[in-house]
Amino acid sequence: MKKEILIADDHAFTAAGMQAALAALPGVSVLPPVGNGLDAIALAKRLRPALAILDYAMPDANGLEVFVDIRRWSPGTACVIVTASTVPAVLRQIAEAGIDGLFPKAIEPAGFAAAIAQVLAGVRVIHPDMARRIAEADEVAQLTAREIEVLHALARGQTTAAVAKGLGISPKTVETHRASLMRKLDVGSTPSLLVRAMRLGLVD
Repeated sequence: MKKEILIADDHAFTAAGMQAALAALPGVSVLPPVGNGLDAIALAKRLRPALAILDYAMPDANGLEVFVDIRRWSPGTACVIVTASTVPAVLRQIAEAGIDGLFPKAIEPAGFAAAIAQVLAGVRVIHPDMARRIAEADEVAQLTAREIEVLHALARGQTTAAVAKGLGISPKTVETHRASLMRKLDVGSTPSLLVRAMRLGLVD
C-alpha cells in the first residue's frame, strides 16, 4: 500500500513544484494539494496520511498550528514545514515544537525529494540552512532589553545624543551598549550591525 502525502500551500505554483519533485519517489501517492491550514487539518484528520508537508505562512492557520492539530488527531502522520522565513526565533520555535522536518522554500527539488524519503523512513531532517538560522537565535537571546532598545533607536536613524536623551542615559552608556551589540552579533560597524539585526528579525 502506498504512503499518502498531503501538501498544504497557498501558492499553487509551489505546491505543483513539490508534487513534481515527489513524483519519482517509490511507494508514495501525493494527494491533491490544499491551500489553507483548516483544509489541511480536516484532510489529515480524515485520511491520516503518512506525511504532511506544510507551508508555514498560509491562510486560516499557519504551518505550526496545523502541525500541532495534526499531531493531536493523527499522531502517526509525520509533518514537515517548508518556509521562506529566515527569522531565527520563528525557526527555533518550529524546531522545538518537535517537527519532523524543516526546509527552506529555496531547497533544490532533488534534495527535497531525498529529504522527504528520509522523513518517511523515520529520520528527523533539519536542513543545514535552517539549523544555522536556529543557532543564531542563541545570539539574540544574549541581548539585554536595554541593548535592544538602543538597537531599535539606532535603526530609526537616531544619533548617539538622541538615543541617550530618549532613553534617559548618557551618550557614553549608549556607546557602551552599541559596542556590546557589535561584539555579541560579531560585526564591526553600525551599518553592519543594522544589517545583521534585520537578518535576525530584530528590526524591520
